[in-house]
Amino acid sequence: MLQHNLIERMVEHFQAGGEIMIPLMFLSLLMWTLAIVKSIRFLRERKRERGASQCLEMFRGEASVCKAGLAQWQWDILSQYMNERCEDPELNRDMLEAIRMRQEFKAMRYIGTILILAAIAPLLGLLGTVTGMITTFDVISEFGTGNARALASGISEALVTTQSGLVVAVPGLLLGGLLFRRAEKLKARMELFCIGLQEHTDGIATAGE
Repeated sequence: MLQHNLIERMVEHFQAGGEIMIPLMFLSLLMWTLAIVKSIRFLRERKRERGASQCLEMFRGEASVCKAGLAQWQWDILSQYMNERCEDPELNRDMLEAIRMRQEFKAMRYIGTILILAAIAPLLGLLGTVTGMITTFDVISEFGTGNARALASGISEALVTTQSGLVVAVPGLLLGGLLFRRAEKLKARMELFCIGLQEHTDGIATAGE
């Protein structure tokens, strides 16, 4: 019974916001979907990260086992670098930096979109406020202030959309900022991994010579 009343109140709240609530709802769903997917990806990858020397040892074994045991970004950097490296350390360094920059771009993917969607939400709420107030003034111009129900409908639309826009925006901005910091830390770990990878492979090359 309590659950039924809660759903009924949510539906009434949604209807009170008017047409602006529809794009606001889709924006919220898209933003949270991207945020959840990105958070899961960060957590899963973090658990599978290994040191550069351990990654090289795993790479010398079976490829499928190595790929399954490493974070995706480590496997992408390691496999591409080991397959394309040459005898020139400077060229290897430049190539490794280019590979790392591509992985850094992937680490930041969708975070900007999440922050943009969170920033758009209060603007949609403001649009709903404007349309609600326009509805209210139209009612006043046609019926005066005697039609309290019609007045309440317009004011309710203005307030509900503003509230909904803020409810979507505030957690979205906080979560986007948190994901941005995680991505920055991941980029720092990528840089350290590439440094360690080059040191170990240059050492192998020197020993081979």
